[in-house]
Amino acid sequence: MVSVQYYQNQPSEGARLQAEFSRFIILSNLLLASMVPSLTCAASFDSIDTTAAYRFLNHSTFGANQGGAAHLKSVGYDAWFSEQFAVTPSEYPDYLTERAIEWSQDYFFQNAMGQPDQLRQRTALALHKIFVVSAVDVNSSDAMVGYLRLLHQNAFENIYVVLAQITLHPAMGEYLNMVDNDKADLVSGRSPNENYAREFLQLFTIGLVMLNRDGTPQLDASGSSIPAYTEADVKSLARVFTGWTYAKAPTSNRRDGVASKPGHNPPYYKDLMAAVEANHDQGEKTFLGATAQAGQSAYDDLQSVIGTVYWHPNIGPFLSKQLIQQLVTSNPSAQYVERVVTAFEDNGSGVRGDMKAVLYAILTDEEALHPPTASAGHLKEPALVVSTLTRAIGATIADHPFLTGEADLMGQKIFFPASVFSYFSPSYRIPGLGMAGPEFQILTSETSLRRVNYAARLIYGYFGGEVKLDLKRFVDQAAAGDSASVVDLVNLELLGGTMPAGMMSSIRRAVDLQSTPEDKAKAALYLTASSPFFQIIQ
Repeated sequence: MVSVQYYQNQPSEGARLQAEFSRFIILSNLLLASMVPSLTCAASFDSIDTTAAYRFLNHSTFGANQGGAAHLKSVGYDAWFSEQFAVTPSEYPDYLTERAIEWSQDYFFQNAMGQPDQLRQRTALALHKIFVVSAVDVNSSDAMVGYLRLLHQNAFENIYVVLAQITLHPAMGEYLNMVDNDKADLVSGRSPNENYAREFLQLFTIGLVMLNRDGTPQLDASGSSIPAYTEADVKSLARVFTGWTYAKAPTSNRRDGVASKPGHNPPYYKDLMAAVEANHDQGEKTFLGATAQAGQSAYDDLQSVIGTVYWHPNIGPFLSKQLIQQLVTSNPSAQYVERVVTAFEDNGSGVRGDMKAVLYAILTDEEALHPPTASAGHLKEPALVVSTLTRAIGATIADHPFLTGEADLMGQKIFFPASVFSYFSPSYRIPGLGMAGPEFQILTSETSLRRVNYAARLIYGYFGGEVKLDLKRFVDQAAAGDSASVVDLVNLELLGGTMPAGMMSSIRRAVDLQSTPEDKAKAALYLTASSPFFQIIQ
C-alpha cells in the first residue's frame, strides 16, 4: 500500500491540505477539464517573459529552470533552436552494451538531468514512444543502446531517413519479426511474417484511416471513416520486408554490411541489417496504390515502400499530431495540426519531412506559446515528473539508479514499454470526458500517490547522499520575509509564475504553520510539486 509520507505527523491544517492535493491528482477524470487554469501569456514571439519561457522549455526540454529561462529570454527562440540543432549529441557509451539494461536507463536520466542537447533528447524520447522497440522482448543492452543511439542521431533528420534507419535496425527487426523473415515457401507452407508490415502502416506511418490535412478523419458518403490500407496491402508489404538478417560481425569478409552468401546470421547489433537476396521475394508487389516491379532487390523494394509512405497524404498529419501530443498538448486543435503539417510538407525550401522544421512549427505555434483553453497541455509522464522537479529545484544527482526506480513506481519503466503501443496508447481517452489523455492510461490511485511521494522524498532528503539539495535561496527567502515571499519564489521557480490565487493562499496557510525557515521552504516546495498544476505541462 502506498502512503503519503510527508504530513503524517504534521498539524491538521497541513494534513487537510495534503489530502486535498492528493485527491486533486487522483481524480484524473477532472484534472484536465477543470483543475488546470486557463492561462494567457503577455509575451509576444519577440518578447519572452518568464511564464512563456517556462512553458516553452517544459515543452522542449526535460524541465524548465531559472537558468534556462534566463538564457532563452536573453537569446530568443530562433537563436535557442540554432544552439540546440548544433549542440553535440549526448552519448550512450560503449561500456553500456556490456552491462544490464538498467545501466542504460540510469544513463538516460543522467543525460536528461545535465546534458545540453535537451531538444534532441526530448525528440528522441518522443520517437522512442512512436517507433517502439521494447526491452520487454529485446532484452539486450547491445540492441537497445544501438537503437537509442539511432534515435538520438536521427532526431533532427528527414523523416525519410528516420523511417529507413528504424526499419533496418536489428533491434526493430528482432522486436517485430523482420529479421530472418524469409520469402514464402510453398513446400513447407511458410508465409512471410506480417508483424512489421502491419505496425509500419498502423503505428509508424499512416494510421488506420484516411486523414485530412488537419488530422481529422476523412469520411465517405455514408459518414464512415475510410480505411487507409487493406489486408492485401499488409500482405504485399510483408513480402517487401523479406530477406533481411543480422549483419555479419566484423571478423568476416563483408562489404557494406551485406551478407556474402545466403543464410541467417547470428545476432549482431552494431550495424543495420543486411540483405540476403536469395531469401527475398522478388515478385511484383502492389501496395497503397504503388507497384514494386518484379526482380527488384531487397534494398530497391525497401526504398519503394519508404518512398510511397513518405509521399502518402496521411504521414504528415499522422506523425505531426503525435509529436504535438508528445511535446505540447494531448488535444491540439485541427488548425494547429494543419499548421504543423504545412511545415512537414514544405520546410520553406521545398523539402518535405524535415524534422527541424516540424519541431520548430510545433514548439513556436501560437497554440503552444499561448494555450487557448483550460484543457490545453498534457499530464507529465513519470520520466518528466522525475526530471522536471529535479531540474527545477537544482538538485545535483550523485547517483542515478533511484531515478529509474522512481519512474518505474509511477508506472513507466523506461525502455520497457508494455507493448508496441508504447507506455500508454496515443489514442487513450479519459473516461467520461471524451478527451485524449494518453498519459492518464497509467495514472492510477497508486501511481498518483507515488508522484506525491517522490516530491516528498526528494525535498525532505530521503535519498541521502545520492542527491545534493541546495535549497538555500528558498530558506533565505522564508527567513527574510513572510509566507508570501517564499511561496512567490517557489511559484516562480517551479511553475513559472502561474500558481492560481486560491492555491497560493492554501499553501501560505500551510507554510505559516511551520516553525523554521527550512521547514517553511520545504513545505512550500512540497505542496507545489505535489499539486496538479505541477503535474501538468501546459
